[in-house]
Amino acid sequence: MNVTDKRKGIDYLIEALRKIEKQDVELVVFGQVKDDIRGLFPVPIHSMGYLSDESKIVALYNAVDMFITSSLEENLPNTIMESMACGTPCVGFEIGGIPEMIDHKINGYVASYKDASDLANGIRWVLEHEDQQALSDACVKKVQENYTEEVVAKQYMALYKRLLHQKK
Repeated sequence: MNVTDKRKGIDYLIEALRKIEKQDVELVVFGQVKDDIRGLFPVPIHSMGYLSDESKIVALYNAVDMFITSSLEENLPNTIMESMACGTPCVGFEIGGIPEMIDHKINGYVASYKDASDLANGIRWVLEHEDQQALSDACVKKVQENYTEEVVAKQYMALYKRLLHQKK
């Protein structure tokens, strides 16, 4: 976790976590977290280190309640697709392709850009959602309908056909 890289929006995540009233919130981090940085967070942090084993990554997504990205610059983050493919809802800022991936209050929460209070609202919304299974199912459905290899291949084929017809 690189807290010096302002593009990661870690300051907003820290502020959002300070606004969460629940005492049993913990943060699981992909990557390393230096000891001096741990003290900045108001919740316990579990650093998983670098993970490349797909089964361990899937197990981690399945073990958490949500995936949070506080990034301030994103396109279509693979981490959101991976999380939702595992049925894990996502919370992130309204930036880049994130609003296309997360259907607000259906399979996650899209927070207003650079708004730590709204990011906290999103975390609360997922934690307090009355039907966690429906939320999880909506995540998987989104990936199956939009991001599988088959769906993406069909989209490319349709694009190529349109381009070929335009040249004629």
